[in-house]
Amino acid sequence: MDMEGALRARLLAAAPVNALVAGRVYWEDRPQGSVLPDITLTPIDDARPQTMDGFQSFRPTQVQIDVRATTFSQKKALTEAVIAAVTPRETSNGIRFDRAADIRPRSLNERTDTQFIYRTAIDLIVWHSPA
Repeated sequence: MDMEGALRARLLAAAPVNALVAGRVYWEDRPQGSVLPDITLTPIDDARPQTMDGFQSFRPTQVQIDVRATTFSQKKALTEAVIAAVTPRETSNGIRFDRAADIRPRSLNERTDTQFIYRTAIDLIVWHSPA
């Protein structure tokens, strides 16, 4: 499995996260009109560090994790559950994750024609390599 699939699986395996989103964790393409709360993952920067011997297998990927909910308290609980799920070192689905770094949540609430959506964007750097 690749890092993207392993990170999604890691979030879904975290009971507090999955209890809130019931499997609604998407990479980049959040289905329009999807049920809230949900999570969308977007790669921001996928550096490929090298040495004289070639590419390093252990590398950083900056990811933005968008948490969307219908209430402030739901958004806050989901934000904290996501941070707790992705911060520790862990091996998941054949990918070794080091401790996430530079975790920066910011509020980006939005109003649609029909509802107010509570949204937090969490920027972080995921250090990873094949296990």
